[in-house]
Amino acid sequence: PSSYATCKLDKGEYVELWYFTNAGLKEAKTKSTIEDDAMIMSTLPDGSMAWVAAVSSCNAKIVIEDQDLSFKDFCQACLQFIMAMETSGWLAECIKMIALFWHNLQIHEYWSETDPLSQKTLLVYQAEQ
Repeated sequence: PSSYATCKLDKGEYVELWYFTNAGLKEAKTKSTIEDDAMIMSTLPDGSMAWVAAVSSCNAKIVIEDQDLSFKDFCQACLQFIMAMETSGWLAECIKMIALFWHNLQIHEYWSETDPLSQKTLLVYQAEQ
């Protein structure tokens, strides 16, 4: 995953599942070619500008919110996210709890329904947790 996602995960902060999809991992691989000391100008939440490390920044325009992921992307991200949690040293019981939650969502009967709203419901529910 990207340095940005890994840093947030290490701190136990919320990080979008998109960073752990194939597209997010590909973007991180592209960014890994940037030199560690490269800096970019970034707009901070308060509107001010500051220089930040290029590898720690994210392009919010390409990030897909959790509830808008496809089922395929959601499933890809779950496995990668769990492996990243292990690498970040999360407690085994926390990893198991999240893995069980995602497993139960992935086998839910709504996925086999033809109504896309039923499937979307599961992604929205997951994103709200």
